[in-house]
Amino acid sequence: ANLPFDTPEFDGETPEDAKRKAYYWQLEHYFDNINLGDPRIMRSPFLFQKVLGYVENSVVQHPDTIAKAVDRVLDLMRPSEETFKYYMIHFLNKYAASKIVGQDAVYVHIVDEYYKKGDAPWTEEEQLKKIIDQSDKTKPLLIGKIAPNITMLTKDDEQIVLHDFKSKYTVLFFWAHDCGHCKKATPKMIEFYENYKDKGVEIFGVCTALWKRDDEGKISLEEVDKCWDYIEENKTGIWLNTVDPYHRSRYKSIYDLTSTPQIYILDENKEILSKRIGAEQLSEVMDRIIEMEQNK
Repeated sequence: ANLPFDTPEFDGETPEDAKRKAYYWQLEHYFDNINLGDPRIMRSPFLFQKVLGYVENSVVQHPDTIAKAVDRVLDLMRPSEETFKYYMIHFLNKYAASKIVGQDAVYVHIVDEYYKKGDAPWTEEEQLKKIIDQSDKTKPLLIGKIAPNITMLTKDDEQIVLHDFKSKYTVLFFWAHDCGHCKKATPKMIEFYENYKDKGVEIFGVCTALWKRDDEGKISLEEVDKCWDYIEENKTGIWLNTVDPYHRSRYKSIYDLTSTPQIYILDENKEILSKRIGAEQLSEVMDRIIEMEQNK
């Protein structure tokens, strides 16, 4: 199983072309010397690194390509029930918790192709429901999807619809007035906007404060008012700021907001280009997006 590849010589129009052919040959023959369906291989000291070497190091780290690599590995492991179970759980947990932008698409793929189709019979019913529910929440928010539409309110109680917001690029920015990380992000967002507003970039800000009941049980918008106070004090009124005090748009559920700040970059058609990046990363990511658009 640990024998090195005896890669044949490949001819190509260029040295790069020959290398590319050799690379694809190696991918195709990566598991030639190891039978992943043999249950005895499960507890060998090298299987884990062998599999990770293929999925994490050999194939292009794009969600679609990773998903195909995971499928190949699991398909080869099917004859060994214990190996198949171990690695399916490993891949599910790995891509559910991945901090790499876009790799949550691999998690959704695993749930759709295996958990929803009954290929994980060891999973308890309650846990299976949680896994599927989380996948279903994540799927509409994957890179390449059209961002879910929401209708918000301005300070003057005017309705503003995300999909009607005209801009070449829209930075959808969810924040809270009492969030420590948001306070740290504020000066970075201001600097970013000043540098990119003339490049077709606009910010669609959403303060996540909601109504509460006061001590007398009456509806209070005190927390929402604190949003507008924060905007005035920190001079962030330079971009569009919105709220939804009564959560009529259900944006917290739709965008699976469990923490703030949350940042999405959308194109003019509101397709998600990038998401859940830090304010300090915005300039670098935006530069790359603009560069890619220009290169088209």
